[in-house]
Amino acid sequence: MEWNEEYDVVVVGSGAGGLVAAITAANQGLKTVIVEKADVYGGSSALSGGGVWVPNNHVSKNAGLQDSEEEALTYMQEVIEDTGPASTNERKVAYVKNGSKMVKFLEDLGMKWVPGIKYPDYYPEKPGGKIGRSLEAEIYDARELKDYEDKLRTGDIDPPIPIYSGKVASLAKAFTNSGDFFTVVGMFINGFKHKMKRSHAISIGAGLVGRLIKIALEQNVSIKLSTPLKDLIIENDKVIGIKVEKDGQPYYIKSKGVILAGGGFERNPELRKKYHNVGTDWTSASPDNTGDMLLIAQKHQLDTALLDDAWWGPATLDGNGNRKFLVHERSMPHSIIVDQTGERYFNESQSYTDAGHNILDRHEKNGQAIHSWMILESRHRNKFLFGDMLPRRTPKEVFESGYFIKADTLEDLAEKIQLDDKRLKATIDRFNGFVEKNIDEDFGRGNSAYDNYYGHPKYKNPNLGTIAKAPFYAIKIYPGDLGTKGGIVANEYGQAMCNNKPIEGLYATGNCSASVMGRVYPGPGSSIGPTTIFGYISANHIKETISQSVKKTSKVV
Repeated sequence: MEWNEEYDVVVVGSGAGGLVAAITAANQGLKTVIVEKADVYGGSSALSGGGVWVPNNHVSKNAGLQDSEEEALTYMQEVIEDTGPASTNERKVAYVKNGSKMVKFLEDLGMKWVPGIKYPDYYPEKPGGKIGRSLEAEIYDARELKDYEDKLRTGDIDPPIPIYSGKVASLAKAFTNSGDFFTVVGMFINGFKHKMKRSHAISIGAGLVGRLIKIALEQNVSIKLSTPLKDLIIENDKVIGIKVEKDGQPYYIKSKGVILAGGGFERNPELRKKYHNVGTDWTSASPDNTGDMLLIAQKHQLDTALLDDAWWGPATLDGNGNRKFLVHERSMPHSIIVDQTGERYFNESQSYTDAGHNILDRHEKNGQAIHSWMILESRHRNKFLFGDMLPRRTPKEVFESGYFIKADTLEDLAEKIQLDDKRLKATIDRFNGFVEKNIDEDFGRGNSAYDNYYGHPKYKNPNLGTIAKAPFYAIKIYPGDLGTKGGIVANEYGQAMCNNKPIEGLYATGNCSASVMGRVYPGPGSSIGPTTIFGYISANHIKETISQSVKKTSKVV
């Protein structure tokens, strides 16, 4: 083999997990390079809310969180029911024990963390559940990135002001109460200050990635964009390098360790059909995530798990075909979700992954949940944000495009969306009865602190409001996702497995690997949490392995 270059560590993928892995390796004195398929860096992490779920971290504890490793493990054991190879007790222990270390490690290198002290775990009433385990990066001036400022992946629509995911719930209901109103006013004042300084303020996922890329560059990490992975070079159960494509030609990089930290297969139509029986139209993940690493892993017969799952969540498509991942919209009062029979079938305010699973499960049972319908009435539209639409301001094109369907009566709405009007009316009458009692007797909507986080604080049940005041609206709901969550099985050290044995030097983290979270989403940042923490674990394990190898060689000599 004629190698074009040689590094101690090659990281494949430039999302948050890849960046943390590269930073950790380089800080340990290892010559490190990131290879990235796209001509921009950041992956799906840059498009995300930027939250990182890290139990027992010192930043949140300094802000008032009372937590411990024991409580975190209790919670993970309680909510992660999957007992497959990705969710072993050893993996959970590694996650909890190393998360707090990673937070401190990055802080010492210049990362500025902001605690989401009011953001609940997604099952906070479960044993070990808490409110306030999520972290995000402080708003960042992207001008500091210099040549890398314009190479950061961006979404279709940037936030009009820099925001924090831990405060985004206030945006949706800012016009309903003084507490949330003044929180949002503070966000706009902060945004105005950044504009006055002519800074390029980036936040949430972009802010996290921006700060990480700055640290990576300071640690002398090399970054190769437009360099897709084409194959792994494995000899005698040991990875010795990778094959990439550079300038349209094969390019070989020798390495002691390879960390796969790329995306999943959410943009690959064939793989989505095979494993999920859905298309690619509703995903919110990076367009470059076409399953390259899964196909390479399958070629080398690496162990895989959870290929049938994803970070699901209800989504809509606006009139221009833009994907809208719904979080607060479906949680607010005066709304429900029904299938094509006109019946409710889940708690609309629950975590998005659970809601997505419910859509898929319902469709598998009756074939009439894809698409479903979100039904809401005038008070929802008059009080709350919907996507980027302000209350009371619904542009005419929203109706002209068919994104929103509007009617003055429920009977007319049912006719327009081809639902049985008597069935829909019965569903709404039953729901309105629950509102009067302040208890959703069918699905428990509003019973959890997580539900309430996105609800109306002045309602007795923050998530329940009658559907009675015209006009009425309907929006199609699909099973969207933030990325697939199945892939290569890795052990507690991040090592990629083949026939239940680790491939020496090969590691996997992020959405190209099977998630430690199994089939659930325990708290805000439960996808970025695993990719960053196991990226950190993997890089440290490579350093330890190399050091041990040097010691053995020295003894032999």
